[in-house]
Amino acid sequence: MIRRMDQIRLSVQKLRLRKKRAFFSVTSVALGVVAVVVINSLARSARELAIRTNFSDDLDPNVIRVYAVDSPYEYASHREKQEKQAKRVQFMNEALFTEWRAWPEVAAVARPVMASEVGIDAFTNQPGAVSQLTGVPAALLHAYVANPAGLARATNAIPLVVGERYARLRFNPATKCFERASAAEAQAWLGREVLLHLGDPYAGLSRFTHDYENKQWVEISATELAQQRAAAERNNPGAYDPTVFNMRLTLRGRVVGICPGNRVLAPLETVMLCDQWITQRRALSVLTPPPDAVHADYTARGRHTPRPGEFPEGLMVVKPGTDIEAVAARLRKLGFTASTRTSAFESMIQDFDSGLRMVKRIAYAIGAAILAIAAALLWSTTSRIVSDSRADIGLFRALGATQRDVRQLFLSETVLLGWLGTITGILIGWALAWYISRWGIELAKREMEGEDLLRLPDSLFTIDWAFMVLLLLGATVIAWLAGYWPARRAANMDPIQALKRE
Repeated sequence: MIRRMDQIRLSVQKLRLRKKRAFFSVTSVALGVVAVVVINSLARSARELAIRTNFSDDLDPNVIRVYAVDSPYEYASHREKQEKQAKRVQFMNEALFTEWRAWPEVAAVARPVMASEVGIDAFTNQPGAVSQLTGVPAALLHAYVANPAGLARATNAIPLVVGERYARLRFNPATKCFERASAAEAQAWLGREVLLHLGDPYAGLSRFTHDYENKQWVEISATELAQQRAAAERNNPGAYDPTVFNMRLTLRGRVVGICPGNRVLAPLETVMLCDQWITQRRALSVLTPPPDAVHADYTARGRHTPRPGEFPEGLMVVKPGTDIEAVAARLRKLGFTASTRTSAFESMIQDFDSGLRMVKRIAYAIGAAILAIAAALLWSTTSRIVSDSRADIGLFRALGATQRDVRQLFLSETVLLGWLGTITGILIGWALAWYISRWGIELAKREMEGEDLLRLPDSLFTIDWAFMVLLLLGATVIAWLAGYWPARRAANMDPIQALKRE
């Protein structure tokens, strides 16, 4: 009987004598494993990255975004959207909003109003400047207000609910990086008074830029800001009356709550007045007003251009404890697109997962094809070793080795090749996945700006140890199957005939 350690030692010696064949066998197994390991090491983190960077915090848990046309939060193909929405386009109006307000599940319905060119002095030291004020119904605003009683007393200032990314981001001059404050530290914003500057066309200019080489944020100097303002003015030479265009309206605001994302929420009626003032100021400052003619666009589902008094988008706030998906389904039956936080998340995940499944299938198919070739090489290598070891087989049998010992001897050689190839492939796959992760993060940083950079992880590379163990076991089974028939042939060989032929 040949001991296990002796089998391994003899297998290693035989493989040393056939280095070229062993090299090709190990390489073929490694190539098949590399493709599978790379996809497995990146897939999970890539999915989390897509969720973190693409899924918007603008969708609140108890809010339904209603659209007469395609929803920007739905990721289905255009054909799928048309199949789901067989009815013709119907724009919303105040009469329809009044009808929806009568539904027992609904707390408020309104059209979303956003006032642009609004600067807030307290948020200038941020990666992305605040340049937009969003008006929401009181039912939604109260959901984020920490102290409703304080909101009622805030009669001398506009109540504001600021996004968590603004409240929790702070610039550290020592490290030249933006850091996230704790949730408790963010509460210090509650009750703070800020100034809102309406009609500031330069409110969107960022005060910071990211240095990709040194991986730090650099504060833009006053001179550079002045150059940006001058460049913005040169883009519209003679288009506006400077006296009117440079008018600013300063209002006082007070932070009363914190919401997810990077929004700044205010009462709907207040934002409507702010937007009206900005629109009128811009209309008065235009030297050459555009024609009033409105061209309606018609598609297969009807008119896609709203008329005065019609709205392509609506905002519905449902009451707490309501089945929001049931209300959204009711809106879809009326021919509208209704997006909730859950449906938008599921739509994005389904779209991403379908693409990820396709990539996995391709990678696994390539890996399986290469492993099939590797199995053939292992079979060929083991067969060659058996043919070249007839004298050894006869000698082992003459010394008392059983058929099982001979079979185990050659199977151990094949399994050893499979293990070497698998471990080599795993190590190369990890190295390649780590490099791709680093390259992908750097590429994403160049495409993203502002506070979006802070949502990027440091790496996409992860190790699934359970999958690696399964991969090693699978390679062991493949190697064992590839070497079984040559090993069986060696075990059934007549030792006398083997010695005579030598």
